[in-house]
Amino acid sequence: MYNEPNNLIRDLLLRAGIVLYRLGFARLILRLTRSRVRALLYHAVEDHESSYTQRLGVTVSPAMFDANLSYFTKYYNVIPIEQLGSSKLPDNPLVITFDDGYKSVYQNAYPLLRRYRLPATVYLITRAVENRLVWVNELNWAIVERRDRALQVCHEFPDLLGLESRRQIVGIVQNQFSPTNIQRLSDRLNAEIDFDPQHNLYASESDIEDMKSHNMSFGFHTRDHFNLSNCTEQDLQEQLNPGSIAELIDNSSFAYPFGYFDTKAIKGVSCSGYQRIMTVGNNNNRFSARHVDRTEVFSADPAVVFAKLEVVEPVIALLRGWMFNLRSTKQRLVALWSPGT
Repeated sequence: MYNEPNNLIRDLLLRAGIVLYRLGFARLILRLTRSRVRALLYHAVEDHESSYTQRLGVTVSPAMFDANLSYFTKYYNVIPIEQLGSSKLPDNPLVITFDDGYKSVYQNAYPLLRRYRLPATVYLITRAVENRLVWVNELNWAIVERRDRALQVCHEFPDLLGLESRRQIVGIVQNQFSPTNIQRLSDRLNAEIDFDPQHNLYASESDIEDMKSHNMSFGFHTRDHFNLSNCTEQDLQEQLNPGSIAELIDNSSFAYPFGYFDTKAIKGVSCSGYQRIMTVGNNNNRFSARHVDRTEVFSADPAVVFAKLEVVEPVIALLRGWMFNLRSTKQRLVALWSPGT
């Protein structure tokens, strides 16, 4: 659900990056790009996906995360998110972030980060800290564990009528449903299905306080994890209010749910005072100077991690920037030569 689509260009760039690493060019490339900030995005860190996260594309194993940290300490300077505002960053700065605040981060990632003495930031969802299921985990569990009843409920909604694929259903709700419709779907699922209130899926307040004492900081990830592009102005005001977890958030950074945003969301988040706004993808700083692109990696192989961070993402960002500038130039030329101008 969170992963970028595979395509030929990405595949070729990945292969090229792996070859460069195998040939020993990693340190040379890093020297040439030493001022570029890299940011990593993780979610759950566990050996076995639960029904809440199964096949959502959000899980890495502790062994994989351990291998990633070993690679990072060899080639980068891992810094806290708060240091990004500094005018004197170290060479090859890298920040590590986690979205959603899963319990597995506390159980499995946090001990590894402590062992390596590395900082990281976790982006918290209000309802998750309150131990209420976030809609995407709730819907995923319902379809995996109570498939027939869950599909009957889903088919009450015209946009989901006749769909059988869990991935399709979650994707449509994520991309097309308004917060009101997501709440309606959640209410219907809870009316028809018994969910376990002891799911133990998210980090508790005591977990968060423990992590705070050892190099971990916490940003905000909305109240309910709705796609902000589908929010009204009133929805945005509600989603950007941390409410009961305000005192747990200790830095001025924010992460868009799913990495999705529009001009309305950019304005709302910026007006809320967040200095760093975490995205997913490439070259999003062209929309806001506060945006920080993040990369997801799902491999323990350092060659693959290097290829993603140093070849695939930078080249895709460059290509997207060129395309964006080309479209902007074309629009200006069309406007210039349009009749009546």
